[in-house]
Amino acid sequence: MKRLSLKIPPPLVALLCAVAIWGLSEIFPPHGIGVEIRRSIACILLGMAISIDLWALVSFKLAKTTIDPRYPHKTSAIVSSGIYRYTRNPMYLGLILTLSALSIWLGAKFGLFVVGGFIMYINTFQIIPEEEHLEKKFGDVYIRYKTKVRRWI
Repeated sequence: MKRLSLKIPPPLVALLCAVAIWGLSEIFPPHGIGVEIRRSIACILLGMAISIDLWALVSFKLAKTTIDPRYPHKTSAIVSSGIYRYTRNPMYLGLILTLSALSIWLGAKFGLFVVGGFIMYINTFQIIPEEEHLEKKFGDVYIRYKTKVRRWI
């Protein structure tokens, strides 16, 4: 399974998960939460996701480092300002919030299981390999950053 490490772009994994959530919403009837409440919660989560992702992208641009997570060896700096003071993986957090919003919007009873699967996949095949590369490249600087800032929130 190591061959999957850093191979599939996380947005593509999220898109596949979104299709799975949509499929589940077609197969099973929506859960009992009212449509208005579901859609309000989904809009809030999506707004949070967009804000977090934009903040993360701006932080990366200001640091002049790569945003493509498949190539951690191309990273030129550890970004520890902006949203990266609170989470080491804000872009993945944004994808999780987006998938959660979709699941809630559609009323997909089992959609949050797909979100859990996304988290497990990203942890195993993206985040852990990324962190291994960053530790090798930046050493103690990255290790200190990891001790100060949580992986998610």
